[in-house]
Amino acid sequence: MIFYPLKWRGIPIYRVEGEPLGLIGWQGIVPAKTLKMSEAMVTTTINELLTMEEIIQRLDPDTVATILQPEVSDIIQPFIDELLRDKPQFISKFAIDYTSNTDGYVQSTLSHEFLKELTVDVQSNIGSICNLRNCVVNKMMTDRSLLGKLFQISGKDELDFLVDSGLLFGFVLGMIQLTVSLYWDNPWTLSVGGLIVGLATNWLALKWIFEPVYPFKIGPIVLQGLFLRRQNEVSADFSEFFANKVLTSRQLWKSMLTDPTTLPEWEKLIANRFSTFIKDATLGTIDLQTQKPRKLMAASSRLCLKLYDYLENLHDYVDEALEIEKTLRARMMAMTSAQFERVLHPIFEEDEMTLIISGGALGFVAGLVQQLLSTGKITLPKVSFGSNMSILSLVGSVVSMYAVSIGEYNMGLSS
Repeated sequence: MIFYPLKWRGIPIYRVEGEPLGLIGWQGIVPAKTLKMSEAMVTTTINELLTMEEIIQRLDPDTVATILQPEVSDIIQPFIDELLRDKPQFISKFAIDYTSNTDGYVQSTLSHEFLKELTVDVQSNIGSICNLRNCVVNKMMTDRSLLGKLFQISGKDELDFLVDSGLLFGFVLGMIQLTVSLYWDNPWTLSVGGLIVGLATNWLALKWIFEPVYPFKIGPIVLQGLFLRRQNEVSADFSEFFANKVLTSRQLWKSMLTDPTTLPEWEKLIANRFSTFIKDATLGTIDLQTQKPRKLMAASSRLCLKLYDYLENLHDYVDEALEIEKTLRARMMAMTSAQFERVLHPIFEEDEMTLIISGGALGFVAGLVQQLLSTGKITLPKVSFGSNMSILSLVGSVVSMYAVSIGEYNMGLSS
């Protein structure tokens, strides 16, 4: 129910986008809340540990220029095409000389310098041409299974515990239920017991995973949330997945060159760089910024539409040079327990009450099945506890009790 189904399934009478539960239907909590969870993850984890201004400086402009040198003709071509549409003799002559001189000064020396300086421009302006939040969130929204896989890998032990603890806690609480049934012969013992067991097992498991946040020693026993004990292991799993599946060179460049919030800045940056390139190639004779500003921007827009295709040979180097996995892992390991708790807890916290109540509902249904198997029928009697209280009142009381408990728990986290 946390991770599946990826798409909402049911009868679309009524549902709210971003919520897992419709009137008749369900979508996994993580797929339903991918947008909200991804934004929270960027805010609490990625932005705290990674800054593009820092990691982009690890690129060597000369190496980038060397890798992209075979593509330079395609990169420059949109500008050449725009220049050839005009007829001023010198501009046309430069364009023709450039396209015909494959080994000369302009092609080899100046074009290498163009790529090198373009890389420096990218490093200097990365704050305006890269939106890290949009890069991560758009990737997650494109493939809603991705965030679930990240949490399943990072929190595999905790998710296994959430399942296995139902056996342990359910058995212990079931023994209490058995004892009660020996002294209180009422068919509703099974259903009410199933409700309480379902609520209690999920609530206890969630508490055990994330609390206490900091190690708490009682004699020789050290108590700490299961997830928090595995900080080093989780850091390695999280950073490896994130670096290889989410924040890759391909995703970074694709996001920067298609994101509406960054594409205009890219067009300006490339236009300025090519204008400087022409000035150098013509010894300062031609200034496209003043002579042909509209054509300069038109050529830059055309290049941005195709530039991603010319970067294929660059990705391996960028992934290696940025060292995103290594940086993330080291900094996650250095987080405080309170900071680290925010890495995985949001997927449970988003719908903690839904998880707990669903456990109660399933336990209640299981109790009805037990009642049917043991008595051959399902009855709906009222039970009394000193005063007339219907079973529905009892159910409401139990659910309210757990709602208050979880409310206090979340207030404690906020504090």
